[in-house]
Amino acid sequence: MQKKEKVEEIIEKYADTVYRIALTRCKTIENAEDIFQDVFIKYSEKKPSFKSEEHQKAWFIRVTINLTKNINKSAWNQKIVSLDENISFENTEEQEVFSIVNQLPQNYKTVIYLLYYEGYKVKEIAKLMKKKEGTIKTWLFRAREMLKEKLEGGFEDEYRKI
Repeated sequence: MQKKEKVEEIIEKYADTVYRIALTRCKTIENAEDIFQDVFIKYSEKKPSFKSEEHQKAWFIRVTINLTKNINKSAWNQKIVSLDENISFENTEEQEVFSIVNQLPQNYKTVIYLLYYEGYKVKEIAKLMKKKEGTIKTWLFRAREMLKEKLEGGFEDEYRKI
């Protein structure tokens, strides 16, 4: 990358991505906020250099995923219940989909988020999550099947494209 961006610009650029991944993978808003802060603290301390904007974004996603793994392993967080339904949505469909996606196993939630919200391809998700492409495809297939079953046909063929 040509120019060195200020930390404030980086935070503004990746805030939504980092927070949404953290929230998707954590059980509480508080944990997601802690991870959000930790990711940007790591960035400001390490000041890594990146080959491209894609490399930079991948770094933020990878660090966020790693920090959520650490926080979810702690004994304290093993006892926390899932996100409560106090998050506001524009309509009831969005709330229903969020609630159902939130019930998926953690890896399934993550691949669904990265594919549909961030627009990553299977190969890129595999690299980000340090898994084989076949594993990511399996997780996507299973997640879609679970969602399809729970949403009663809400995911049509258009979403089957990889």
